[in-house]
Amino acid sequence: MGVRSRKKSRNKSRYRIASKRRKASAKRKINPNIECSAVRAEWDKRKPASTNVSNMGLVYNLSKIGLSGIKSTREALLGGRSKTGGKPTTAVKQLEEEVCSKAQSEKPGIRLTNAQVEYATAMLDKYGDDYKAMTRDPTNYFQDTSKQIERKIKLFTDNPRYFVPYLRKKGMLKS
Repeated sequence: MGVRSRKKSRNKSRYRIASKRRKASAKRKINPNIECSAVRAEWDKRKPASTNVSNMGLVYNLSKIGLSGIKSTREALLGGRSKTGGKPTTAVKQLEEEVCSKAQSEKPGIRLTNAQVEYATAMLDKYGDDYKAMTRDPTNYFQDTSKQIERKIKLFTDNPRYFVPYLRKKGMLKS
């Protein structure tokens, strides 16, 4: 049996290429790619990230500030305002406006399956607000209690995506 021959040349390191890669990664750390336009406008490339963030009135590292006595995370994140004189900067104002607009644009309520919607509409049509009678109904396959049925119907009635068409179909709401 013969011995396997090995490659005789040694591994060569490409030092120049490795140093280019290190420089590129260091540059990315100093000047990261910022997606938020409000933060990007206020960012100073000559300063480190922690200084930039604190100058904007935000907190760079949450573990370094004492969170005792702070009631909400919003107060914690905006805790760096003391360095900017207590006034919110333009970046903070724009970030707050974005958060408020996103909160308003979100659709309210959770999604229900077609079976849940049909169950709730059938029970409301048949019994109205009598949840005790709903528990004795033969279509109550899961043997829900009156409180469970009440919660399911409350989910249906609190969600305008499902409840408004039901009211229109019943003629209680004009289109």
